[in-house]
Amino acid sequence: MVLKESVPYFPQSVHLAVVDPGVGSARRAVIISAGGSLLVGPDNGLLVPSAARLGGVEGAWEITKPELGLPARLSTFHGRDVFAPAAAHLFAGVAPDSFGLELEPGSLVRLRVAPVRDLGTHLSGEVLQVDRFGNLQTNLGSAHLDRLNAAPGDRLQARIGEQVLHVIVRRSYSYGEVGELQLVMDSHGSVAICVNEGSAALVTGAGPGATVLLGAKGLGTAKRSGDLRA
Repeated sequence: MVLKESVPYFPQSVHLAVVDPGVGSARRAVIISAGGSLLVGPDNGLLVPSAARLGGVEGAWEITKPELGLPARLSTFHGRDVFAPAAAHLFAGVAPDSFGLELEPGSLVRLRVAPVRDLGTHLSGEVLQVDRFGNLQTNLGSAHLDRLNAAPGDRLQARIGEQVLHVIVRRSYSYGEVGELQLVMDSHGSVAICVNEGSAALVTGAGPGATVLLGAKGLGTAKRSGDLRA
């Protein structure tokens, strides 16, 4: 998510990204062309969202030529032995098709992100990540708040795990009371669940993958946020 949200702000260049729990396995090492930039990393879903943010995959190649990597390749450190040398060669002008066979864009691994479900009186979303402040970033966006006719200052119900809580839509963190549970549009354009001067993750106990039900009413008896400075 950090890579996807960052790449549009950089000039056209070579982007190296390595989050690679499958290192040393059959997963492919790839180069992806998108929006005039080249993305280098493992074919495990890491790069495709960034390519989409740059306008979509224009071309893809598998990195297979050993002469374009380090002479000694360890099965546990492809970031150093495969991907970094490939990025350096690309930056120096080596063509992507010099690294191996061209791949069908449709064969690239995609991340599976649960879609938002419209359940009539409420929406069902998911926590995608928790930032260092304890904010819960969800897969909900501004269109989903519009679907609920929710504007800044409106109070909604949120079921997170077994808890049903009142949550208030705010323009930014500081509009509400200290300790208030709020919904804000974060810097990625996603709905985030936050606590003003506190941690929504600590208050709710929720983490990545947690289901979030959001509606105006009908989720049960909601607890007021009160002082949630956890």
